[in-house]
Amino acid sequence: MPNLIVVLRCNPPSVRLMGTTLREETIKKLDDKIFTVTTTSHSPKQEPPKFQYQATPPHWCMDVQKQYCDHLGRSMILLCLIEALEAEDWKLKGSHSVTHNSFIWKSADAGMDTTRLFFYRA
Repeated sequence: MPNLIVVLRCNPPSVRLMGTTLREETIKKLDDKIFTVTTTSHSPKQEPPKFQYQATPPHWCMDVQKQYCDHLGRSMILLCLIEALEAEDWKLKGSHSVTHNSFIWKSADAGMDTTRLFFYRA
């Protein structure tokens, strides 16, 4: 049974797709959609980010620099990810979310949050 893990880190948004390979049209659909649902307004001169394939470890990644997502923006990105993957017959198995508390950890992650989605395909 193939598995896929989606990791969304926010502010700035960063998406990682790790596991089994995905169809090119799914990646293209996510390229077109994710940048449009962030909370920050977009400059027409700014080139939208695209997913890039990383060989080690093998995964797709997108970093949406100079953008911000409030809770509605995060939910919209997660909805885009779930809809695109369910269209490719992936089933959501579970999720995990954590907020990096700036009062406990003194690190670059302070004020960020991470959500992981776990998918499988029968």
